[in-house]
Formats: sequence, structure tokens, C-alpha cells
Amino acid sequence: MHNMKWLYKRNEMLEAATNGRFIIESHPTGAIMHGKEAFDAVNEGTIDALNSTMHTWIGKIPSSPLFSARPLGFTATQMVAWLEHSGGLDYMYEVLEPFNFGYTGYTYVTTPEDLCWSNVRMDTLEAWKGVKFRTKGFWADVLADPRVGASVTTIAGAELYAAGEKGILDAWEYSNAATDIALGFYEICKYVYVPGIHQPATVNWEAVNDDSWAKLPDDLKVAYDAVNHAIAPLAYTDLVIEDAKAFKAFAAMPDLEIVTMPDKLQAQFFEVADDLYQKTCAADPFFAKVYQSQLDFLETWKLFEQYQSPKF
Repeated sequence: MHNMKWLYKRNEMLEAATNGRFIIESHPTGAIMHGKEAFDAVNEGTIDALNSTMHTWIGKIPSSPLFSARPLGFTATQMVAWLEHSGGLDYMYEVLEPFNFGYTGYTYVTTPEDLCWSNVRMDTLEAWKGVKFRTKGFWADVLADPRVGASVTTIAGAELYAAGEKGILDAWEYSNAATDIALGFYEICKYVYVPGIHQPATVNWEAVNDDSWAKLPDDLKVAYDAVNHAIAPLAYTDLVIEDAKAFKAFAAMPDLEIVTMPDKLQAQFFEVADDLYQKTCAADPFFAKVYQSQLDFLETWKLFEQYQSPKF
């Protein structure tokens, strides 16, 4: 559960919009079951719905990072545009067809994560070689590529501060700036790197059991979907402001430097990531279809930005 604040707000809006006819009780992970059990529980009808990130379930859905948090992938605005206007939601329903979900979609899409917290400079591709770096998923595969050569490990978020303090890690990624500042990583690191190309956005994803969805009157189905769409821009813009406050604080810290990854290095990482995705495409026709859809969409999006991106 990435941010319960906005789930609770969504629930309040839905209850108000339906005059109390539609009430959702959201529980944080561990309250009624372990978070890892939620997917099967919704599929089997033990609970009505879950809110998570799709790439949490990569073991069940190998293509799920394309819909949630692909390294060198979409920003939040691009992701919403692809989902809504370029077939993304159709692909999502297609890949989830084997499961008993009557409704699926996003509740909101987050700001980028911080690229990493570090005690070493990593301004060139060569500088990443041998760096003891904590991450997971496709980004771990990218960093482990011989062209990068980082020493990748996976450590639980709760253990990161201690691991960094003891020098077990040279660098790590975790979350967005507003979350990271609360965890105090700035106390033990020299650098915070941006932008978060490894996770430019994270889709908060929701799925409703098929039987539970079928029992809802049509007007409540419409209200539910409408409120989900309404909460998305409110949550994203709130996260932008909260992250900005964190960066302002980071910039004022005398012992911390905010480092922007050079453009050349970002392009090099895209090459490594694209090679990984092309290999995945060769083995997974569905992944290939969706990835190509995203690349095609990005051409259209960048055409607009070419003419309408202010530089002031």
C-alpha cells in the first residue's frame, strides 16, 4: 500500500458521492493478511479488492512492470495518457483475463523516485562498476549488465539505513523524496542522485473480484471508476509539492549534494535497458506487443513536447 492517505481520501469521496451507498474499508498490509496474500485473496474472493503495484506480482504476471514501474519508462502523465488513450488499459485487462477480476485500473500515479542515495560519485557509466547497490526487478538486471557492472543486492527497506551507515552498501534506491527525507538517509549520505530514471512513475493499481464487481449496481460502478479518476490528479499534484519541499530541505543541507545524472549517462542507461526489454520481447509475445505500443506512444508524445515544452 504505497500511500494510504489517498486511498482513504478516495473512500471518503466515494461515500459522499453515493450518499453512503458505497463504502470501502481499506486496510494497510498486515492488518487482515500479509500483503503478498492479497492477489490470491482477491482472485479467490476472500476479499473484495486490493490496491497495490502490479509489478509486485511479476511472478504471476511477467509483463507487469510495463503497467507499473518500468525503468527508463513513462512519467506519470505519460503513463496515464497511454493507459487512457493508447490502449494501455485494454492491454491490462488482457493480461489479467486469466484471473477473477471484474474491474482493474489505477487510482493514482506517483512522482519519480530518487535515483539513489550514495556515498560515491557515479557521473559516468564506468563509475558504476563495482558499486555495492541495493535495488530489485528490471533495474537490478540493468545494473548487473556487464556494461554497468554494479554489485547488486536486495535488502529490505527497513534495513537500508543501517546497511548504508555500516558501509555494507555504497548506494541504494528506495522511494520518492518526501518519503526518503522522513527516513533520514541524508544523515549518512553525501549525494542524492536525480532524476529517478529507474522508476519515473509508479502506478497505484486496483483490482476488484469478479463476483464482488458483478453485485454492484451499474451507477455505483460508474461512481467508483469516476472517483478513481478524480483522485489521480489530486494525489499526483500533492506528491509534487511534498517532494519539492523535501528537495528544498536537501538543497539547504551543507553536507549533502543533489546531483543530476548527466544526459549522456541517462542515454547510455536507456540503451542497456532497451536491450534487456528487446530480449524479453523475443521470449514473450505479449510483452513485445505492449512494449512496442509504449515506444510508439512515446514518439507521439515527444512530437508534442518538441513544439510545446516551455524553456523559461
